[in-house]
Amino acid sequence: MAKRAAVVLACLWLAGCGTAGPVADELTTFNEAQQKGNSQLLLINILRAREKQPLAFSRFDVLRGGIAASSSLGLSVPFGAGSAANNTIATGLGLAPGISQDVKPQEDQDFYRGILTPVSEATWALYQDQNWSQDLLFHLFVEDIKLSETDFETVKRNTDRICAEHGEVSDIALGCAALADSRGEIARLGGGCKPLMHLVGGKPLLEMSNDPGDPCRLAQFEAFTDALGILGFRIGQVTTKSDIGPALGASAFNDLKWPFALKDSNVEIARNGTSYQFRRVSSDYEVSLSNMPCPARANVAVAATSEIAAELASSAAAPKVGDCADRAGLDIAITTRSPGGMIYYMGEVARALLPLHPEQAPHAVMVRNAGGRKRALLALVADEEPDAATRVDYRGTTYSVPRGDGHVTMQAFELLQQVFALYNKASTTPSTTAVTVVP
Repeated sequence: MAKRAAVVLACLWLAGCGTAGPVADELTTFNEAQQKGNSQLLLINILRAREKQPLAFSRFDVLRGGIAASSSLGLSVPFGAGSAANNTIATGLGLAPGISQDVKPQEDQDFYRGILTPVSEATWALYQDQNWSQDLLFHLFVEDIKLSETDFETVKRNTDRICAEHGEVSDIALGCAALADSRGEIARLGGGCKPLMHLVGGKPLLEMSNDPGDPCRLAQFEAFTDALGILGFRIGQVTTKSDIGPALGASAFNDLKWPFALKDSNVEIARNGTSYQFRRVSSDYEVSLSNMPCPARANVAVAATSEIAAELASSAAAPKVGDCADRAGLDIAITTRSPGGMIYYMGEVARALLPLHPEQAPHAVMVRNAGGRKRALLALVADEEPDAATRVDYRGTTYSVPRGDGHVTMQAFELLQQVFALYNKASTTPSTTAVTVVP
């Protein structure tokens, strides 16, 4: 009996030595497999978008793992109530985690409603407040920007004034240097490089289109977003209160049950002398251009539409003071992309970097960090990199994202994956009504 116990203990000790490492590493292996799979699924859709092919969305529904023995030592050891019961304890040596997965297509109605919903001001503000690069957010989130020629000249004039008067401020200096680079690119492209012009409702409007395939349009877009940054572009949450009905006397509150029932709602009760006023409390997001001389006169709409909404011109502004009383307001309409649109945009970036036709010159889209350093938005090579950040085989060619800090590809992938997670389901069809915000 003592010999049998010793053998069993030895087998258990061998099993522990063989499995402790793989079991401890299995969670990490799961995580690495998930990250690799998500990056590859995203990259293959970007490659489809590069060729203007339909996209296909899938997700890992279940990841399964187990300990698979690459080699093993089987010992037949009798144990149990009687010596006639022979059971085998297999002690594995050189075990490695094995992972399998269930991949599920995402083709239901709620999913497509979600990924076709344009990015909202709240989402933009979330990433802005987490200190994501403003230039990266402009490139991924914005389809185009429209405004009148008069407002365009006002933006240009005030930007030049701020650069001349406040060049000693570090972030202003960085913004002005970026603007000078963008304007230099526009000048290099020649006098024909001008913003697009549209006639909308009988009103001529200029458009800065974020088009990676057209160097002129891209340069115009980057110059204008550089100017917005210098003017203090920022999205913030504000609370407004509006009266509901007439003021009520104290006698109306003899029964305190129903007023206190409003405690957790969006209605508050304000006291003014002997009377009480119900007020509706609402929160919204506003875009401010805080460095403008009359910031309250700049109405910026972050919208899911390429047109300036009629409400924009009639939206309430802050009280006019001083010189601002005689100045017209700025109306700027920013069209935001949906998560699906962001994938197609990255496909356009990939097409500019790896043209489909040999006669086309490659062009890399660059973004700046807070310190002014320029890095490629996407790095992609049609080759198998030995140490790629991610790679995928597509139509007989291996495409790789190289490692290195000369680009922000993987950061952009992470942002795209997060936005997809935020917008992966919606119960109603997306609305294209503009959301007007007033700084």
